[in-house]
Amino acid sequence: MKKILKTAIITIIFLSALTAAAYFLLTKSKGDENSFDSRVVDEQSDQHDEHMYKFDTDSTAVELVRLGDEKNVLNFNQTGVFTKANSKTARDRLDRLIKRMDADFEKPIIAYNPFGTVPDSYYFYFVTPSNCMVRYTVAVPDEDIHDYIRYVNNGTDNNITTEHEFLVTGLVPGVTNYINLELVDENGAHREDKTYKVSLTSIGVPSDISYVVGRSEEKLKSGLFFMMPKKDKNIYKYDNNGIMRGMLATESDHGKRIYCKSGQLVYQISKSRVVRTDKLGMVTGAVSVSGVKNILDMSYDGYENVFSLAKDKKSYSLYRTSFESNKTKKIYTFDKGITPTSITEPSAGNLYVSTSAPAGIIRIDGLLSSKPRPGAVFGKKSDWKKTKLKKKVCDPGKKKKSSEEDEQAASGEAVSEDKTEKPEAKAFVGWDMKEVTLYLIPEESNGSSDTLSFAVEKAGVTQIEKIRLSVKKPSLEIIDEKPAETSGRVCVQYMGDHCSVVGCAQGAYEERDDLFKTIRQYGFIREFDGVWKLDLKGFSNL
Repeated sequence: MKKILKTAIITIIFLSALTAAAYFLLTKSKGDENSFDSRVVDEQSDQHDEHMYKFDTDSTAVELVRLGDEKNVLNFNQTGVFTKANSKTARDRLDRLIKRMDADFEKPIIAYNPFGTVPDSYYFYFVTPSNCMVRYTVAVPDEDIHDYIRYVNNGTDNNITTEHEFLVTGLVPGVTNYINLELVDENGAHREDKTYKVSLTSIGVPSDISYVVGRSEEKLKSGLFFMMPKKDKNIYKYDNNGIMRGMLATESDHGKRIYCKSGQLVYQISKSRVVRTDKLGMVTGAVSVSGVKNILDMSYDGYENVFSLAKDKKSYSLYRTSFESNKTKKIYTFDKGITPTSITEPSAGNLYVSTSAPAGIIRIDGLLSSKPRPGAVFGKKSDWKKTKLKKKVCDPGKKKKSSEEDEQAASGEAVSEDKTEKPEAKAFVGWDMKEVTLYLIPEESNGSSDTLSFAVEKAGVTQIEKIRLSVKKPSLEIIDEKPAETSGRVCVQYMGDHCSVVGCAQGAYEERDDLFKTIRQYGFIREFDGVWKLDLKGFSNL
């Protein structure tokens, strides 16, 4: 009996130890995975102080050569690139090369900007014998410029594959850049690496802009600032440390907006043309807004439709243009006397239009219907009484009687007066909306209500407004109101609990935390048409 009991006790102890070991391994694996995910986010935030460049880096790097006997980089057509047809031609050529060549990590297919839309970028393609992912680092000899690190997003669930196709961006103009390609496993462990080098010429725009650290101790959001200087047709990308990390080419004009949806960028390339490109820079859509000479503002619904605000000789109108059919339809014309200034991206089939005369915000409903129409107008009733939209006006400054007040009035009792001023009573009172650029906050808009941010001039001071608009029963609530601490046209973009504030006239922009404390303020000096920060979700070439 004692022998049996002893055996049972030993068995229980063994099984307990085995269970504990299994639990440890499982939790350790999960912890390692979470640790690696955190590492990826940190490395791609451009807020570390790593420097890959060493004294022997230059001697071991393979130079990227586009011309001559030592050529190892393919060149593609760089003119007339903003069409789907030209992009398809480039894609077909790459596919033929992929089929014909046995490209591996040691001898990859390398091409300079194959689709012509991302200058100073390099395309890579190769196959590895086992699953892995690619981490690339762009480094320069200057110790004041930190490394630029990106993990290639290949679209798989765990981001590992044997086939690797990506675009290397982030190269700094005016210096020699070193590109280190590293193969890593699913936990980020190193397998092998190879370094290339290429020297770039300056492009007439500062490659390093100054910044001032603010009072906030929070980290900046990951992503790049897409800068659109006035009197400059290109869009420039700057990282969190003010280092230029490449550019997007256009034909003649960049407009004042850029959108990133489902791993694709949408932006203007001329005063009346809009393009959509994927993470390799391939054109997946290009439209001309027919009948329009100059797009005043534009937005994108994330599918096939571009919406534009433009003016002809007589009036302002909204246009819808399809990437699929390339056809344009004028969907709404504003009445005489109404002056729109900007539009938001669509939300649940609606979009918002800011107006300076009269001051207000119009919600246009049924964007994809045969006849889109104003669903609500937010503004002062007295300002809109001479317009055809006066019956649509929701005036947040007019206090409605409550049911209790109605009962008091019916019974002959004196209605008690509440002298407390509610936040919504301030809306549109003394607002000058001539310079307004509306921004829809996607993560705070849910179909039943939408949240917008913008800046207005009020009593000579530029104020940042954050408002919530109810869709079903029109109402407006001011969520927050703060001084912009700059003047003229100001663009405001909320990114979760942070926001960017852009003083377009001053050529300065900054990122602020949830308490509105400045994290960093950047000075570019030149005037902006716009600056927008885009994150890295679904995009490995930002």
